[in-house]
Amino acid sequence: MNLDKELRELEEKGWAAIAVGNGEFYRELVTDRTICVEPDGLQTGHELADDIEANKSPFEEYTLDDVRTLALGTEAGLITYRATIRLKGTDLSFQIYMASVYERSGNAWKLVFHQQTPVKPED
Repeated sequence: MNLDKELRELEEKGWAAIAVGNGEFYRELVTDRTICVEPDGLQTGHELADDIEANKSPFEEYTLDDVRTLALGTEAGLITYRATIRLKGTDLSFQIYMASVYERSGNAWKLVFHQQTPVKPED
């Protein structure tokens, strides 16, 4: 298992799903116990999938920087990074810190925890 590669690939696929409003990708990725902590509050993984499906193509481009992973035992891992997002049809961009915890279920990874923290703009 190459944890760095596998978790980075999952996050990239997640960003691609968000770009087209593909909530189904996240419905298959989350569990009934997934917890998401976002700037606007707490939600379940299923609520996250519904939000993604309702918000088609909110951004035109993104980059993932400072990607780090950490094994949490043999069947779980953490990935963190800073995402820079440019909103569709604007010059507006912003950054958020992301953290996701995945656990292996059979042959697939499942998202069990996700947190987004806005990067404070520099004055």
